[in-house]
Amino acid sequence: MSVTCEHCEAKKWKGEAPGMCCNRGKVQLPRLIDPPEPLRTLDSAESPMSKHFLTNIRRYNSCFQMTSFGTTKEIRESGYMPTFKVQGQVYHRIRSLYPLPNEETKFL
Repeated sequence: MSVTCEHCEAKKWKGEAPGMCCNRGKVQLPRLIDPPEPLRTLDSAESPMSKHFLTNIRRYNSCFQMTSFGTTKEIRESGYMPTFKVQGQVYHRIRSLYPLPNEETKFL
């Protein structure tokens, strides 16, 4: 992430549309706290592993894209070839990376 938003100072990827982070200063959010380890190290670009991760970040994202998948209606059929069908709206269940107090970590 080499581009910084002039309004909210969000770090953005090269080629990312302007205004996606804060609608050109119209939306103001509190500053994010630093990510937990090992995400902080992977995002640093200081080690060979981190550089590999950042170079291939789209591939890593593709590996986990279905982990937070949700739908308004799902149909499960059993048999020789179990099938997962989706009807209705498809969405991602995006929640905090940090667990709630007294809970185990649930998300990547």
